[in-house]
Amino acid sequence: MTLKLHHLNASRSQRIVWLLAELGVPHEIVHYKRNEVTNLAPPELLKIHPMGKSPLLEDGDVVIAETGAIAEYLMGKYDTAFQLHPRPGSPDFPRYLEWIHAAEGAVFLPGLLQVYFSRVDMTGNPVQAMMAAEREKAAATIEAHLSKYPYFAGEHFTAADCLMGFQILMASAQGGLDNRPATKAWLEKMQARPAWQKMMEVGI
Repeated sequence: MTLKLHHLNASRSQRIVWLLAELGVPHEIVHYKRNEVTNLAPPELLKIHPMGKSPLLEDGDVVIAETGAIAEYLMGKYDTAFQLHPRPGSPDFPRYLEWIHAAEGAVFLPGLLQVYFSRVDMTGNPVQAMMAAEREKAAATIEAHLSKYPYFAGEHFTAADCLMGFQILMASAQGGLDNRPATKAWLEKMQARPAWQKMMEVGI
């Protein structure tokens, strides 16, 4: 049975669209649109998974949620030649794991909170300055890493780059790469990849 990705517009599922394009395995993409008033995912996703979030991946009888879990599942089952993830014994493997999870963890959270906070008046709220400091720390960490390595896992492109792509694209849209030359160069390199361009054709 063909892999099926349930893809919501303006969501982190674009990372899995990109990763599937890089893998080159046959798959189907089912599109969903956010509610124009609430910006929430449609209730149809609740029929597939109780959280009702996207991305959701179906593979036969398997239904799996969470971007990082989906990426690890795809790598374990479909990247048996280790083209898109390092072997566990490789020195790149710890870096790979760290960035796979940072894409949904401490590096990503400040940017996500900024999206939520932008909908309310945070004037004078100390949390605003705290989150700004956390965003700066995350951006500086990414810049320092990409100043040292061409890709997130090290010398080779991996699924970690796909997962971190959403974070970098969001930062770029907010003007956050103006003083981050290494991060900006990484993004330009990714945008030249055929699979990135396929992701953009699918729509984000």
